Amino acid sequence: MDQAAPTGNVRRSRFWLYTPFVLLLLVAIAWSIAWFVIRNRTAEALDGWIAAEARAGREWTCADRTVAGYPFRIEVICNALDLKRGAVTASFGRTEAVAQVYQPRRIITEVAGPLKVTDGTVTVQGSWDLLQASLNTSARGLQRLSLAANAPRVTVTGLPAGEVSGSGKHLELHVRPNPSRAAEQAGDVAASVTEARIPLLDALIGGAEPTNLNADITVTQADGFKGGTIAEELELWRKAGGTLDVLMLSATKGSRQIETKGELRLDEQHRPAGQISVAAAGLDALLGNLTGGRVGGNLLGMLLGQGPRASAAQPNAKPQLASLPPLRLENGLVAMGPFVIPNVRLQPLY
Repeated sequence: MDQAAPTGNVRRSRFWLYTPFVLLLLVAIAWSIAWFVIRNRTAEALDGWIAAEARAGREWTCADRTVAGYPFRIEVICNALDLKRGAVTASFGRTEAVAQVYQPRRIITEVAGPLKVTDGTVTVQGSWDLLQASLNTSARGLQRLSLAANAPRVTVTGLPAGEVSGSGKHLELHVRPNPSRAAEQAGDVAASVTEARIPLLDALIGGAEPTNLNADITVTQADGFKGGTIAEELELWRKAGGTLDVLMLSATKGSRQIETKGELRLDEQHRPAGQISVAAAGLDALLGNLTGGRVGGNLLGMLLGQGPRASAAQPNAKPQLASLPPLRLENGLVAMGPFVIPNVRLQPLY
């Protein structure tokens, strides 16, 4: 005759059978509660930050804001994002910022166009196919800002020299505080644009080929946006002794190439000043424009291996970079070595 299994054993086996599912359910409930707490704190922190910015004179408007991302992310979405401070206004399209719950100090942002920034005089308008940015912060503040854009297009109007426009295939920008020059409030900027088309550069250098641009720059006295017009911001930077340390600025346009290094600033008349070293190849058109087609320009081109004689000797060879005498920007003039370049007068930027 069969004997029934002890009741205690059956209960214990069922208990251990269901325990993992019960624990999983409890963890899910706890995580859900924690996510909603984090979500509410994020919304409160955003409200507090916007209020603090308003007290500092920067008015941010996030249209139709939503906070989502359950279960592992926090997403803040604005159907439109606007900024106003003084005479300066900026507007963006739909903006979405995302951070992982377990990594809240790294924020990934996707911004839709169009962009419009104006101070009432100068207006910058931009658009793109895709723009993404990443922001890394710590308890001490910004650590790094990186931005990438596909098919960027920009137009600047209201400048004394007239309208400036350009477009490119891909843009990358990286900004970080310089840890070794904190006393100078220095920031490092690295940027690149591939297949850029800039009509002003075409007219200056010659040729219709796209241009690849690369820049590695350190800006001193870069202590942030004060909210004035572009002219006021530049004047504050100039009075603070701000400088632009060009570690490398290069442009490649077909067979034409130029690389520059040096230090620039603004003089009391708001004109660029400083000294830069230049290495170039294939810039016959530029030299002709600078010298007005004079004999001196042709001689300089030949000395640098860029003139007609070099082209005839090796018609299919790509010119090699040759170092030019240092360029000095002083009192609105540009001098190459001991000689002032004719037909070149630097105008005030504002």
